[in-house]
Amino acid sequence: MGFLQKLRFQFLDPDDMVWSAIKRWRPRGCETERQYEKSLYDFLHREFPDIQVTKQFASGRIRADIVVGGKIIIEMKNNLDTTGKYQRLMGQLMAYEEWDGQVFVILTGKTDPNLRKQLNDHAKHTGDDDFDGREKIIVMEK
Repeated sequence: MGFLQKLRFQFLDPDDMVWSAIKRWRPRGCETERQYEKSLYDFLHREFPDIQVTKQFASGRIRADIVVGGKIIIEMKNNLDTTGKYQRLMGQLMAYEEWDGQVFVILTGKTDPNLRKQLNDHAKHTGDDDFDGREKIIVMEK
């Protein structure tokens, strides 16, 4: 199964595979962003044992919480509840514009509904022809 999973990831639908895995992820006992990040990182390692999962990825201006298979950035945000935190996230997302792959933003803890709406609006307007009309940035709350 590992070889087939790796081929599917490399050539077919890595974003759908990772997105489906994140939907199944059930963090327990996490309070901080680092704890959520470690929980998701460990979960993805178990889900994709033959695919590189990198924590605290850095390349050029890009600084991502997790990168899966060199194709998908996962940015974690715990308690997105202030304008300052939202603006910092927007700065990170702007840096990801040079990234060729998908960007998943995972919101944990308490999220201000107005900031979530602004983030969703931003994601909808960050579509790219390379993504067949889909957004480059996809947001999920856990």
